Amino acid sequence: IGQLTALTRLDLGTTDLTGQIPSEICQLTALKRLDLRYTDLTGQLPSEIGQLTALTYLDLVLTKFARPLPTQIGLLTSLK
Repeated sequence: IGQLTALTRLDLGTTDLTGQIPSEICQLTALKRLDLRYTDLTGQLPSEIGQLTALTYLDLVLTKFARPLPTQIGLLTSLK
């Protein structure tokens, strides 16, 4: 998935995904929308999430990611 560098939208919400989110998702630097809501993804959200500076939308509603979320989320200044 990390090779899809032109991808701008990744909607995985309301799926039956389980396990940990691969850190390769954080290589999708053109990503503007990342929807992971209502999944059974667990573990820690990768700290590399801060590299997705083009993100304008991030939905983590009702996910099972470990808390606290990484502070690198603060680098996502384009979020609305």
